[in-house]
Amino acid sequence: MKEQISIRQTACFCAISLLALKLIALPSLLFEKSNSSGLIVAILLFIADFLMLFLYLKIKEKYPDFSLYEIIKKYLGKIIAKIVYILIYLFFVFKLCMLMNEGVLYMQDVVDEDYSLIVFLLTYLPVITALSFNGLKSCARTCEFGFVFIIIGLIICLFLSEISLSFGEIGPLFIKDTKNILSACFDYNFWFSDFLFVTILADKIKIEKNAKRKIFSFVFMVAILLLILYFVYFRLFRVTAFLNKNAIADVTEYNRNIGNSGNIDIISILVYLFVIFLQGSLYMNCLRICYEKIFEYKNSYHSLISANIILILFEYFIFFNIQKITDFVLFYFKYFGALIWIIIPLFYILLIIICKEKKYDKKYKKLYKKI
Repeated sequence: MKEQISIRQTACFCAISLLALKLIALPSLLFEKSNSSGLIVAILLFIADFLMLFLYLKIKEKYPDFSLYEIIKKYLGKIIAKIVYILIYLFFVFKLCMLMNEGVLYMQDVVDEDYSLIVFLLTYLPVITALSFNGLKSCARTCEFGFVFIIIGLIICLFLSEISLSFGEIGPLFIKDTKNILSACFDYNFWFSDFLFVTILADKIKIEKNAKRKIFSFVFMVAILLLILYFVYFRLFRVTAFLNKNAIADVTEYNRNIGNSGNIDIISILVYLFVIFLQGSLYMNCLRICYEKIFEYKNSYHSLISANIILILFEYFIFFNIQKITDFVLFYFKYFGALIWIIIPLFYILLIIICKEKKYDKKYKKLYKKI
């Protein structure tokens, strides 16, 4: 029986995907490149992401039982479909590598400065692999359960930040010119493109009424909270934002002890751990499904073991710290990310145009017969 997830569960996946790579280093990188105009960069990339999500959901309506693989196979052939899925597989591998490196950075900054990559891999990979092995539905239910705690925790973190909402404090938003803003959008596109998983899981998402409205209500809420977080972060660290590379922890830096409650870092810790474990399980599910499509061979043991081996090799020998993978993304992988942003949406737009033309042709033939 095909594993299926509800629209609400899909909405939770989308919302958590929006959070995953934006809570740690991204605000610092945006500020370093564009100063307070980093908020404009984030808004533009959010808009681009939302347009892509709308497009993906539109195609889902037209091809309810097809994933991206079946659609490409139908129109461009099996070989092209496999090549595209190999590239997407690599895309999710690099996303997971970035997520894990940011996780290590967070743990070193907040929990224990001697925390090592090996310890993180030994605790992180088995959990997300187990969630993926139990199937997409199990992962979706866990995500649906954890989403409420993530949102509540994130709101608490924002309230705990020591800030007065005065827009003049971070300077003019258009402090950088258009060229700088567009350049930053290109450089940091990899930290977005969050909804590609929808195309991979399209055939596993149940069709329901008002699906787009439900999903967008979740992602808009999360996007607003993230923009508030970035505003708070830029407001608190107007000069040193490029040095403070742990946004979710840094915004509560000046209120880490309240009364007799002890250290409140536990709130941001739980929020972040929920996010990275749930998002990691989603990426691992996407790797499993991509593997099955590429090799036309369903075996959870083989697909997940191979994914773990690839991730460990990349992490241990190539991307062994956050600086390594950040440099790699900023110098090389941003071009790959840009291809994902352009090629798949362009392909989907052409499909929509073709579908419309076919409808017009059918209407024209019916009218011609009547005449």
